[in-house]
Formats: sequence, structure tokens, C-alpha cells
Amino acid sequence: MHRNTDLGWAARLGRVDLKMILALVFAIGGLSWGVFAMMSGREESVSSGTRVIASALDDEGNAVEAVYTSTKGSKRLDAARDQIEDIVRTESMRVLSSIQGPKGAPEGVSEAVVNSFVPLVAGDYDAFWEAIAAMGGEVPGEIDGEHRMFTHLKKEFEGAKIDLSRISVRRYEAFEPDRGGMRMTREVNEQDAEESGPGLQTQRMDMRPESIFPNAPGIQDPSAIEVRIPVQPKGEDLESVFALILTWNSDAGLWQPATYGVIKNRLVEED
Repeated sequence: MHRNTDLGWAARLGRVDLKMILALVFAIGGLSWGVFAMMSGREESVSSGTRVIASALDDEGNAVEAVYTSTKGSKRLDAARDQIEDIVRTESMRVLSSIQGPKGAPEGVSEAVVNSFVPLVAGDYDAFWEAIAAMGGEVPGEIDGEHRMFTHLKKEFEGAKIDLSRISVRRYEAFEPDRGGMRMTREVNEQDAEESGPGLQTQRMDMRPESIFPNAPGIQDPSAIEVRIPVQPKGEDLESVFALILTWNSDAGLWQPATYGVIKNRLVEED
């Protein structure tokens, strides 16, 4: 596999009533892969008698008007990259001011987000590894075909349109203790599961690149922040969200990915 060692590219680079929370994590080829399913309203899959009302939702589960920006062509992608960097830097300043203890600068957050996200949108495998190296990751030797993490994420984000107006940065609050290995939890609140009206279905898939960033602090670290970028995947009508959890590696002096995630929110009702 050819890999360009020039890092110049990389350097440029609520109102929801939860009825059930179900989490499952298992290991795949050096990665920790998590699947989180959270449902409210009717606990049915979209394919079994329900239809999607909206997929662009706010934190309260309300439908919002999405404004997607095309990334087709290098000029559009470069412009989107610059805007992402500016937005994340500004939002990070606000979030990091509330975090006590060691943490990196907002500029480092925006650089890590661009490095983690843009190569996936571009579908550029060499740029992906250049960006990993720029973030202090360990680039593996020869791989038979593409690395599975890149392949899975590229399917979601290559050629996607981006809603720049809804990019968010927040402190990350871990779903539960990060014990690694396999875990499953179930939580049911006291709300009536038979409540009528539209229901929210959220699916979250998380990949923890432990073999690539073995020294990155885990998601329980006090420095953990999450950046979310809403996108419309290429050829699809419904929205997905790129969710990146970053933690501050004080030894390396870098913000590093603790988790790459994909979130799919669906407001549904019965047909």
C-alpha cells in the first residue's frame, strides 16, 4: 500500500423520554466497537410498521431545518474544512473554559477534528493515515486492503453533505464506566411505554481506535469532549451524525481520538 509521508495535507487539515437504553460493546481486530440503541415512544424498528417523520433533530428530539453544504470537488471540500475548523475552534473555547485540570488549546481540538473527519469525507486512504500520524497515532505496517475502521466510516461519510450550522462541541459524559470488553446494560424509566404520539429512535455506533492511539486517555478522562457534525450521506435522504470523542494526551501534547462514532436519530410514527 502506498502511503505518502508528507504531512502537509494533514497540517492544513430533554424532551426525549427514554423508554430503553441498550448498550453492547465488543472487540474487532484491535478496535473496540460499540453499538448503542436508545428508543423512546414505540419500541419498534423503522422497518416494521413505522415511518420516519424527521431525521434532523435537536438535542430535545425536535425536528429542525437542515441546511446542507456540498463537499463535491476539492474547492467545496476545502471551504467546508476551513469552516469546520473555525466553528470548532470557537465552540471549543467556550467548552474548555469549563473543564478543570490539564487540557489542550482550542486550536488543537479543531485540528484534530479536521484530521479525523475530512479524510473520511474525501474517501482518501493515504490522507487518513497522514492525519493519524499528525495526531500522534501509530500507523500500522502493510495491511491487506483497507483498514476496517476506515472502510466502515467511509461508507457513512464519503461524499456527504454537511450542516455547518449545527456543528456542536460539548463536554462528554460517558454513558457508563468504560470497562472495555463486552458489556450490556438496560435501563427503563418510569414513563408509560404505551404513551401515544411520535417516538424517537436513536442508534449509535462507536469505534475505539485503541490499537492506533494506545496511549490516548479513555472516555472517562475529565478532558473528554465530543464534537458532532450532522451530515447527509451521499445518495441518502436521512441524516447521520459524525460524533468524535477527543481526550487530551498530556504526554504527547495532543488531542487524540478516543472514539469515532456514528449517530442516527429518527423521529418515527406508525403507518
